[in-house]
Amino acid sequence: MFLLVTFLFSTNQTANAQSTELGVIIGEPTGVSAKFWTSGRTAVDLGVAWSLGESGNMHLHSDYLWHFWNQSGLAFYTGLGGRLILNDDTQLAARIPLGLQFNVARRLGLFFELAPTLPIIPETSSDFDINGGAGLRIRF
Repeated sequence: MFLLVTFLFSTNQTANAQSTELGVIIGEPTGVSAKFWTSGRTAVDLGVAWSLGESGNMHLHSDYLWHFWNQSGLAFYTGLGGRLILNDDTQLAARIPLGLQFNVARRLGLFFELAPTLPIIPETSSDFDINGGAGLRIRF
């Protein structure tokens, strides 16, 4: 337990370029979340998750994110990306995630995200959808 606490509270409070975060997201969909920092303000995230609704579809998403940090370790972020839903009728959609990330410890971050989506394949339509959830990630 002591080693875990020491690991979580070591290093600096903001993300460094080339650090990686791995954790979970709970919401719609629910699954595994990863973030790969490319600088102190930009990152690429990846989600592999499942819908908890009737369909039970697998969701894959990835986004390029821009973070706007304040002094307390809280960041507003936004980005651009895509979502792939794997089922009988595979669907591709554009995503615009909006979220907050708070580093509660030097290696532990909490986040909340909403991501409006616009279907592209099998056809572009005005049927906007929204995904969202809360989660936590450990930074390595």
